[in-house]
Amino acid sequence: MFIQWDDGYLVGHTLIDFDHQMLINITNELFSRVDNGFTQEEISQTISCLNDYVNRHFEREESLFIDSEYPDTQEHIKTHREISKTVANISALYKQDPNAINIHEVLEFLRDWLTKHILRADQQYAPYIGVTVPSRRGASCQAHKHAS
Repeated sequence: MFIQWDDGYLVGHTLIDFDHQMLINITNELFSRVDNGFTQEEISQTISCLNDYVNRHFEREESLFIDSEYPDTQEHIKTHREISKTVANISALYKQDPNAINIHEVLEFLRDWLTKHILRADQQYAPYIGVTVPSRRGASCQAHKHAS
């Protein structure tokens, strides 16, 4: 497994915790597909899935910020925009020419972003958004596709 889920990533909001698990699972799926020699088209589909889910997740998080007293809302949204742009660029570039990017560097970027962003930035807003019972379930990209 490329990124191991840890309950330390929980922010205490069921939907956001589920989203974080999904993002890690999709990234693990991408790693698995690269590691197991899947076709470029299959890898591209997983990157597109990740790109779509990143945007949906950020929309959900940002709606919570706006409805709260979270003081760093604008800075957090700015960070989201930068990450969204990077992931969208990775997706577009890979679709255009898979050899133009180093997929292993992409995976390292994703691992670094997910673990550091969840553990640092996302933990900062948790006290402001209200807490529900944390989710401990994971999901795969395929499960997300069927749930849509």
